Amino acid sequence: MNIKARVFLTLVALCLNVFLFPVMCQSQDNVDFPNDSDNEPFLSDYDDDAAGENYYTDYSGEEYPVDYEEDGSDYVSEEQPVVEQRPPQLAPGAPIKLEEKSIRLGRIPYRSLKEMMAQAVPLLRLLQKKTGAKEVRFVSSGKDYASILDSLARGNIDFAWIGPTAYLNRRDLDKLMPVAKAKFGSETAYRGVFIAPAKGKVQGLEDIKGCKIGFVDRESTSGYIYPLYLLLQLGINPHKDSTVYFMKNHDNVLRAVLAGKLDAGVCLENTLNSLKDKSLLNKIIVLGKTNEIPSDVIVCRQDCPINLRERFLEALTQIKAGELPGPPLTFMPAFDEEFESVNAIMCFIDSLKNKTKK
Repeated sequence: MNIKARVFLTLVALCLNVFLFPVMCQSQDNVDFPNDSDNEPFLSDYDDDAAGENYYTDYSGEEYPVDYEEDGSDYVSEEQPVVEQRPPQLAPGAPIKLEEKSIRLGRIPYRSLKEMMAQAVPLLRLLQKKTGAKEVRFVSSGKDYASILDSLARGNIDFAWIGPTAYLNRRDLDKLMPVAKAKFGSETAYRGVFIAPAKGKVQGLEDIKGCKIGFVDRESTSGYIYPLYLLLQLGINPHKDSTVYFMKNHDNVLRAVLAGKLDAGVCLENTLNSLKDKSLLNKIIVLGKTNEIPSDVIVCRQDCPINLRERFLEALTQIKAGELPGPPLTFMPAFDEEFESVNAIMCFIDSLKNKTKK
């Protein structure tokens, strides 16, 4: 698809999806969020050293503390974004000897270390076998998408498993391209959900005004961008009307809501579906869901060695349902055109941010 066609599709998506409305905001600083309770054994999380990169090939049993970050963003309405022409792509890199290559796949700590490595280790072993590489290593760098993409830009990792928002934010800056997208069962899309304590003061989305709400990460599609867009359409600007916290991952949001530390939160719908103790679902209510979001994408730099990129994609798409533990996970080739709807929403929200800088 050429540039003019992409621009046209983006503008059409904006016209169909975006309602103009006035929003004002003020930033909030220096407010501490309560520390995580040690009395919540049903969920756990870990936190990597932001100064370096951590490599995992198996689970050691070590757990890490959780920290919270309050938001200080500003938003104002209300003009349509300008779609800029994308720069030319880099040429693919020269082929390498895969049998001598240690492939590094980066991903944020999306679950507890134990749960994450239980899923990752079998995937790494399959990919090593199918690519013929010397080894395939899992890398966790920092605790957010930006850290993972910084590692990719520096060449410290070869591929990054991220959400579509994180990819689009850095696509042109870091010369990235999509390789594959995740498919869970028959689903190639997912949703974010708004949740609240069942007996709390928030019983509907309109009650979020004046309350403490937790998002996941500024670049999380299901944990921030799509939920923010939905709230703005309803005339609710959480950065003005509420107190906003970024909780680093989806489990943290759920845990904080269950513990009553947040009045409402947003997390991946599958975070609720994967709870082992289903009785915990009786303690929360679902306030609403976002539109469907294209699945997570595995990306690389455009100058990635061509045989590495092609072999890695081939290995991913050869994985069959049932070969990995947990929900059925397979992969499909990914293309930029699939993320146009996400890009339209991001462009609109960016236009609100840019308005405040004028």
